[in-house]
Amino acid sequence: MKNPFKIFRSSRKKEETPEQEKPIEAKEALSQQAEPQPQPVEEKAPADDFTEWCRSQVHGGIERRERNDIFEEYSVYGTDSQGQLICRRWHRYPEHERDFDLSYSRILSFDEFNRRLLSELDQGNLKLSVYNECIGKAAALSQIQSANPPYDGFTEDEDSALKSFCKALDTLTDKEYRRADGVFYCSCRSVVGDELLGVRFRKPLPYDALYADVPGVGRKSVEGYDIDSLWIMGVANRLGECCQRRRITLLTSEWSLHKESVFLMTVEGFPAIDGTLLVAVADEAALPRFGFYSLDFSQ
Repeated sequence: MKNPFKIFRSSRKKEETPEQEKPIEAKEALSQQAEPQPQPVEEKAPADDFTEWCRSQVHGGIERRERNDIFEEYSVYGTDSQGQLICRRWHRYPEHERDFDLSYSRILSFDEFNRRLLSELDQGNLKLSVYNECIGKAAALSQIQSANPPYDGFTEDEDSALKSFCKALDTLTDKEYRRADGVFYCSCRSVVGDELLGVRFRKPLPYDALYADVPGVGRKSVEGYDIDSLWIMGVANRLGECCQRRRITLLTSEWSLHKESVFLMTVEGFPAIDGTLLVAVADEAALPRFGFYSLDFSQ
């Protein structure tokens, strides 16, 4: 006679699975869950050894480049612990409502460092006194010396002498005067033809762009009779009459289709002014792109 309980015994054996018969994958998963996972080690950022000397004013807005960009930016100039001259550029897009981000940090030679500071000076982003202090530190660090004395701007007596000279130019009228960061400005019109003319005066800096080649700017020595503008020729002739020595250099933008030009006159022995005087004369349309300190047309 067959055993009627055999069916129940076999089903119970199938349900009971011994621990050692569990899959190997399940064992490994359980062991991994039990073992503590190593925590990542936080890497500390290296200390910044940059020392700030000066920074330009924040400027921006809508500026036409390849397209219209709405942004703000400024530059910071200084050095590091190795004595390298460094420029850092910071930018911000106001529509993003974010803080300024670092665009780049570059190591510069003394000439590159000086050229950037002169460009900031031309654009009104740096005061002349701030430039003098910053470039003085850079020159000492680079062990560079200049025979030219520092220039802090014209005195009141020198301003009066320059204004008197401009008033005596009888071929020009509607004269307006102002001065800013060591430059004396005279804006005027020709007595015939109503041509706008700009005359600017300043003294050389110890590390002036006058003594270096400027990329994209052609230089040519000319005489007074080479000037094609009757009104600019009148300024050159008057300078030749009242000064001991006068040299004329024609600066021309080589990177512009319009070939903007400015006549740069180096004058010695100007009444009531000691040393060298620089005079830039050009049509008023050409002067906005001309940097009188950097002597280029990059603005």
